[in-house]
Amino acid sequence: MRRATVAAIAFTLVLMPAFTVSAQSEITRDDIATAEAERRAISANLETVTADYDAAVARLIELENSLTSLGIELAEKEQELAAARVAAREVASDRYKYAGSSSSVLFHSATIQDVPIRAGYLDILSREGTDIVIRLFGLEESYQAQQVLVEQALASQVETKNELEELATSILGQLEAANRDYDAIVRAFEIQEEERRKREEEERRRAEEERIRREEEERRAREATSTTAAPSTTTTVVESTTLPPDESTTTSVPNESTTTTTSEPPTSTTQPPPAAAMVCPVDGAVAFTDTWGDPRSGGRTHKGVDMIAARGTPLVAIEAGTVKRMRNGGLGGITVTLRGISGDEFYYAHLDGWAAGLSVGQSLAVGELLGYVGNTGNAQYTIPHLHFEWAPGGGAAVNPYPLVADLCL
Repeated sequence: MRRATVAAIAFTLVLMPAFTVSAQSEITRDDIATAEAERRAISANLETVTADYDAAVARLIELENSLTSLGIELAEKEQELAAARVAAREVASDRYKYAGSSSSVLFHSATIQDVPIRAGYLDILSREGTDIVIRLFGLEESYQAQQVLVEQALASQVETKNELEELATSILGQLEAANRDYDAIVRAFEIQEEERRKREEEERRRAEEERIRREEEERRAREATSTTAAPSTTTTVVESTTLPPDESTTTSVPNESTTTTTSEPPTSTTQPPPAAAMVCPVDGAVAFTDTWGDPRSGGRTHKGVDMIAARGTPLVAIEAGTVKRMRNGGLGGITVTLRGISGDEFYYAHLDGWAAGLSVGQSLAVGELLGYVGNTGNAQYTIPHLHFEWAPGGGAAVNPYPLVADLCL
């Protein structure tokens, strides 16, 4: 059933048309917004298969916990069984002295169940010996039943791991495809804008060269005119006092002074961003469900949300703030704790690496890079994901799913 679900979802997503822009059309910021919306739509469509993945993770953890308990019980039963076998052999040894070699069959049997005629064997034992052997029968049956439980749990574990691998492949394949489509649009837009900038610079350069050329031609024309005129002082004075109005204004002081009155930058550029601005902590295609409280290894419960994304997907500051803590080691692997300007704290775990130059105490703007998605720490055998926690006011962690669902999906 789960494999059918995965196949159906994968087939549906493959049929979804990727956002494209023809080579002849201009890419606009609206096109990028549309591509982003389609990337988020793919993330939302992955909810079912992601829920299957999270359920399989929980089931695998329960199996691992069960196997631990079953293993302990099996070891205890094995010890009891070994002690019972010693006691039974002592009974058989004592009885051998009196009953002859018929009781020696116990020494050559792998288990008491291998004794060919149990009733006949019990007949030659004392009442105390009978109780010991009956207990041995029971322990062997219990031990064998425990072995069956262990074998069944191991088989279920293998099946669940295979299911997880299949689900992970499906999820990551769709997320990576969504990122490729979006990144292609963004890259094409960047190339287009860079080419536009170069064209505008070239046009400005040519316009400036044309202006200089014309001014040079005008200067030469004026010089040629002045050299053909009679060298009369009176004429020179008259010419200087009868300049055309437009020429006199171009060299006047008032026009020069007006060029310095617009040097103040607009005040709006110095205004900080809104204090409440927040963005998705995963800057890329992402899939996740509400796993708050789900079982985790060692009897723990989940205190965050696991946000699945392709390895290397950028992780950014959910809000403006300061890097409070950085760590590499332990269950979380490579981690970052961000203290936001709101006073809330946000914990990022299992990173593949930090952003270049990131340091404790560093201030980050909302959306600024702080690391990359990975699976370090105790997540090294799982799908790449961000384990994200939210502690309002720096206190106890609360379920972050509603917050990130609103920001990311």
